[in-house]
Amino acid sequence: MKILKIAAIVFGSLLALAGMAVYVGVNWVNENLESLINANPDRTYDINFEEVDFNYIRRVIFIEEVKISPVGGKKGVFVDGRVEQVALNKLNLWRLFLHQELVLEELVFVEPLLVVYVPEENPDKERAGEGLKNLFGDILSRGKIENFELGQASVQLMKNGDQIGTLNNLNILASELETDSLKWEKPIPFDYGRIFISIDGMDHELPNSQRFSVGKVEFDTRTQELTLVGLSLKFPDGFKAASSQMEYQIDLIEFELDSMRFSGLEANSNLYSDPDVRAGKLELSGLVLKDFRDKNLPRPHDDIKPLFQGMVMKIPFPLKLDTLSVLHSSVIYSEAVPDSDEIWEFHLDHLNGQFVNITSIPEYQSRLNLFEGDFTAKINGAGSMVIDFDIPYSRDEFDLNVELTDFPLSKINEILNPIMNGEIISGDLHRLSLHMQADSMKATNKFVFDYTDLKFNLFKKESQEKNKVMSTVANILLKESNMPGENNYTLPEYSTERNRLRGPFHLIWNGTKEGMLLTIPGGAAQTILNPAKK
Repeated sequence: MKILKIAAIVFGSLLALAGMAVYVGVNWVNENLESLINANPDRTYDINFEEVDFNYIRRVIFIEEVKISPVGGKKGVFVDGRVEQVALNKLNLWRLFLHQELVLEELVFVEPLLVVYVPEENPDKERAGEGLKNLFGDILSRGKIENFELGQASVQLMKNGDQIGTLNNLNILASELETDSLKWEKPIPFDYGRIFISIDGMDHELPNSQRFSVGKVEFDTRTQELTLVGLSLKFPDGFKAASSQMEYQIDLIEFELDSMRFSGLEANSNLYSDPDVRAGKLELSGLVLKDFRDKNLPRPHDDIKPLFQGMVMKIPFPLKLDTLSVLHSSVIYSEAVPDSDEIWEFHLDHLNGQFVNITSIPEYQSRLNLFEGDFTAKINGAGSMVIDFDIPYSRDEFDLNVELTDFPLSKINEILNPIMNGEIISGDLHRLSLHMQADSMKATNKFVFDYTDLKFNLFKKESQEKNKVMSTVANILLKESNMPGENNYTLPEYSTERNRLRGPFHLIWNGTKEGMLLTIPGGAAQTILNPAKK
């Protein structure tokens, strides 16, 4: 019995000591945690709170209603925030109480609201993403933290008092962190085992008033994939309203994109502060790209435009893609007709294909020598088109092969009607083939234009009314067909001088138009194919 009494006294004493230790520990945490978290004199942000719940047995600290604010003056891009709850899980209590160090298995932020302020004057051109990355780097560097989780975050982007963007339901999971050394090129600026990021909606207003939005984003370093779904870039009031704010005519661009997926992302890729994109494949699916130009406006001062090689050289960041794949897509070019409310459109649709070995990095350009493109498409839903080209990296040249088959020539009326001085009554294009070798000054072309049953109507001047006499004369002089085996079958070979103030697509169109004029004799074709004279 005496032994049992002694054991009971010892056990009770230990229990009392444990209870006292818990009491002292809880009090210490309540009194010292905020100062410990904010102990670094070089910190960028203060983290303040009122209420702490310390579960000594589970080694967990819950902090409610946390406020995050920048230290000192608010310079550059900065973040203000509040967090519903912060959890510090699996704390090393020995390091906490004896060394006053935060060593924990997991840091969790639940339902934070983060407001990112971008200054009007921004000489360093800092981006909102850099502000968030700096915040996470500042917070996670305050201790040895193995894992970090951000759940159901909302982000607002502010500039000059106006909200210019949002991120909805931002979630981040970062595991196996090494928070003792900063690596600013990474989304969470430390070495890590895995990062998974998801966003359920984001939008951003650009300086030209366009709105960029994304429906969903997922990024996973484990699978080396970045996927964006439901992308769009649009002018809020459309092209014509946007062009009315312009002094000169420029190409106005909008797009919608079902999905964009990077796969095989290399470890040294940087998609955040200073872009550096290196991946096995980028797949664009369901792209509708619109390019509009208002011909009622004067042209700006023109500089010499590069061809495709020069365009790649102007990419302002390192890029290396083994494959850039385009699926189920369309490109729509349109112009406002001068002195008219009409617009004409050209559709390159049912577009599928890929670029191979595209890079802006000189060492890879030297190794690869060239990049290639192979595509299939239709024109305004008709015909079958095959496009392939080779573009060397060492000089601004390209080799192009285009073949279009089974295209009803009357379809051109639907495209160019607002600017045509006539119409194509009938005609079947069996095969158009253009082989072009182009450099910065000219293109050398071989052209095939096989057609049958071609007939025109010409209009009276400044009218859509048929000019019967001119139409009759034109069709008499017209070469109604051009097919292999016929007398006077024409296969023109010719050079096209390049207007160096225009891009490569202008040269391709001029080369195609010149080949058609060399194949079809008579002034009617000249009238139809040079509508700008209207």
